[in-house]
Amino acid sequence: MSTPKVTSINTNQIEFDPENPRFYRLNDSHSVSAVIEEMLDDEGAQDLMASIGQKGYFEGEPLLVTREGGHLIVIEGNRRLAAVKLLNRELEPPTRRRISVEQLRKEAVVTPPTELPCIEYPTRREVMRYLGYRHITGIKEWDALSKAKYLADIRKEFYPELSAPDQMKSLAKDIGSRSDYVGQLLTALGLYINAEENKFFDLPMTAKDVEFSYITTALGYTKISEWLGLTGRTDIEMQGLRIENLKRAFSWMFTKDQQGRTILGESRNLDKLADVVSSEMSIKMLEDGGKLSEAYLYSDGPQAALENALNLASERVQVAWNILPKTKPLTQKHLALAETLAEQARSIRNHLRDKLED
Repeated sequence: MSTPKVTSINTNQIEFDPENPRFYRLNDSHSVSAVIEEMLDDEGAQDLMASIGQKGYFEGEPLLVTREGGHLIVIEGNRRLAAVKLLNRELEPPTRRRISVEQLRKEAVVTPPTELPCIEYPTRREVMRYLGYRHITGIKEWDALSKAKYLADIRKEFYPELSAPDQMKSLAKDIGSRSDYVGQLLTALGLYINAEENKFFDLPMTAKDVEFSYITTALGYTKISEWLGLTGRTDIEMQGLRIENLKRAFSWMFTKDQQGRTILGESRNLDKLADVVSSEMSIKMLEDGGKLSEAYLYSDGPQAALENALNLASERVQVAWNILPKTKPLTQKHLALAETLAEQARSIRNHLRDKLED
């Protein structure tokens, strides 16, 4: 595509892009205050403000803009625009960021610009593919959700007539990546959108509680993708999606207890969750008890679960035995706990003995 010349445009004539993939999870991406708050929270705008305040704006990075509905929209450079608008007081920060932003304004040694270099393109379409190289496989990577939203936009804009496999191949070529990676991101986005359209199933959570990378990683486990009703991790059509299981997955991965903990905990526990969802008994244990570690014990069936539990108990007893000679002074509480343990162990042994002798 041809590159128009760089021109200086007053910052009060440039507006943020409500369709920017990074603003996708916002309830109202058309709200300037919501965009600014998102920038200050997650996009490092304050670091950029500090840099511009000390060294000035780098003219070698013009904003990429286009006109839509009579408005000049910045397609690339929203974070830079936010930093400048905050520094030159064109915009005010949210209340909880007011002190830190005001401090950055006071520390600035360079007068903040009121005009910025821009390259204006006739349409958004002419900029979209460039963004893929820059933010998906390039030097300024977006988070996983933003990448997925961008790919969905490109798919809709450029390849609506192609089959799903050909769409993924074309998108992969556009961004210099693999088609399976593209398919996995788009499938994860489809799951996210389903949950979003169902108001996150009325679970006690919001869009900001969703760690989108957990969804993409989970799809890499065949047991999870099949349990969700998908044909694989790149099933972007999702015709067999089981909504009830998607609800369960979101509740386990993203809803938090009073201590701010989820049932899944960390993404590295997804391998355990994959085994849990392959067993109806494990799923029931997880729903009844809410503990992934306990439900995981049942993933190979009740006999294996009992054997695993007894092995774990034996390992813990061995740890206590190793600590015993090093502990001084010993207390009556230690003795009471040991007696309780002994009684529980005898009860388990006697029950097993009676059942095996019947």
